[in-house]
Amino acid sequence: MKKEKKPKKEKSEKGGKKKLLLIPVILLLVAAIAAAAVFFILPRFGINLLGGGDENGDSSEVGDPLPKKGLEAYTLGEDELVDTTISLDTVLEEGDGELIANRGPGKNKTMQDEPGEQSERYTYIYELTSPADVVNRYLDMVLGGEQGFTLVDETYLVLEERPELENREGALILARPSVQEGHVFQIVIGWSEASGNLAVRVAAPEGAIHEPEPEDDGGVFIPPEPAGLDEHLEQLMSVPPSRLGLDGASMEEYEVYAMVGFVSVDGIDCRRFTIYSRENPGSIEGIFLISGDQQHFYELDPETNVVTELRESGSAS
Repeated sequence: MKKEKKPKKEKSEKGGKKKLLLIPVILLLVAAIAAAAVFFILPRFGINLLGGGDENGDSSEVGDPLPKKGLEAYTLGEDELVDTTISLDTVLEEGDGELIANRGPGKNKTMQDEPGEQSERYTYIYELTSPADVVNRYLDMVLGGEQGFTLVDETYLVLEERPELENREGALILARPSVQEGHVFQIVIGWSEASGNLAVRVAAPEGAIHEPEPEDDGGVFIPPEPAGLDEHLEQLMSVPPSRLGLDGASMEEYEVYAMVGFVSVDGIDCRRFTIYSRENPGSIEGIFLISGDQQHFYELDPETNVVTELRESGSAS
């Protein structure tokens, strides 16, 4: 990845190589779902339950009346060009929760679209008691088989493993070829335990699903499995806030949220964490990444997408 220089911050000792982390808009949008409370999470996802327009200034995205017996399918398009699949409502059991709001049809630009082109989208908001269980049941229904969806990243690269989901927060992307040539029928799902809400965004932007290139492991070093979320979280919580350029005596003074899956920095898989202030809910204090082998700490500047490796990598002292 492209390397850039970035001046040190005066309140913390940071150094090392600076690298350009390319995080597409959709990835940032998905990560925003796993934030603090509904009035901070949903507007970042293009959803404003309090009224008004979305992030693109489009106030035409209005809610349809909610179905009395649950929504049976998510559907896009018209005439013969219709994408449809079963909805999350079809796997809800008694006590799981319910659909509480929906928005659409709206229009939004996506990273795959040509300048000025827009794609139709619908958004559904659920209030769930155990989102991880519900999403796992939904994945059982739509992955492969008749529904034909696969888990992908923001570039529509097929993920090789199904992630372990937690109620605390999560975000994932499902995709399959659309009936519209050159488009992908996409379902983005994100949730936060802090808000008690889960959002489903359905759209068919331009794009193509692609498989990872095969690897020749003959005589090639195979890196160890990356650390689990609990290990990364424990490592981050043991770091003095001053090492991250933060105030306070302990990381317990902050809210910490992790993004599902990994992002890559110079070929190193890293798990991303967003740090929020407890005193000022919704205020981001910093975005940090920890390498899968726990040997590298990085800080991300969300305005420039530049990451800086912090000194004393992998040490909590």
